[in-house]
Parts: sequence; C-alpha cells; structure tokens
Amino acid sequence: MHQSTHRESLALPALSAAERLFIWGFRAKARSGGAVPTAANIQEVYDHFRVGDAVPSLESIIEIFACTAHTAIEVHCPTCPRMSDSEQEILHAIAAAQQDRIDVARERFESWLPPVGADWALAPVRGLATIFRMAGLILPNRHLRSLDHDLTMAMKSWLVGSPTLH
Repeated sequence: MHQSTHRESLALPALSAAERLFIWGFRAKARSGGAVPTAANIQEVYDHFRVGDAVPSLESIIEIFACTAHTAIEVHCPTCPRMSDSEQEILHAIAAAQQDRIDVARERFESWLPPVGADWALAPVRGLATIFRMAGLILPNRHLRSLDHDLTMAMKSWLVGSPTLH
C-alpha cells in the first residue's frame, strides 16, 4: 500500500470529540461500499451527535474529491488509530471553514483539487462546519506546517487511482 510521509502523525485519541467524529465520518464515507460501517451506521452516529444533517455535505465533499482530484489523498480505515498527513490537512481545512477562514480552507483543498474543484467544495465544507458548530462541536485550530512545495509538486504526479487506503 501507499507509504505515507508523516510529519508528526496524530493519534486519534489525542483529538477532540469533534475532530474524531469528522475523521471517522470522512473515512467511513470514503470507504463506502464496505460492509462496516454502513451508510445507516454513519447516519446513526452523526444523528446521535446532533449533526446528522452534515452527512450530505460529507458525501458531497468526498464526491468532489473522487471526481476532480489531481492528487491522491491518503485515507486510513475508520478504526486506524493514526491520522495521515492528508487527513490532518483536511481536518485543518474544515476547522478553518468553521472559523470563517475560507481562504485557508480553499488553499488546503487546492493541494488536491483544481481551482474549480476547490470552489465546489467550499459550499458543502461551510455547511458541514456550520452544522458541527451549531451542535457545539468546535474544531480547534491546530497549526499544521504547510506542505513542502517540492513534495506537493511530486504528489501532483501521482495517479488519482493510487492505492491510498489502508
């Protein structure tokens, strides 16, 4: 499988409940078609945390990645205790959107998406971020080092179909 270039890989237990919920949902939706968790399981968990209305936004974000990404993202399985660099960057983008720092969110998404894809992602990202905020699930602003420009350019040469799930 894909070998990650982890900077300082975060462990899920070190994250806030809001961060863990988002990452679990993102991973689960990205792996749709798998036996567990099912779409109903994801909806049930999100409903439990009063963010069930965020599921369509989550689905839209993943669909935009699936259809427009020029660079592969590394998404771990829902039960993996470590976060990939890609997952950390996506989480940072969602947290930035929750704080109305849309320029930061858009910049993060342009690491993987063409400008039009990044633009398309902003509406569901804002929706998901707002729903989480209204439910009291605040994503902290964790300062992540920006990706090295040479590494970003190297990643852009990957095929989108690269094996990035583990």
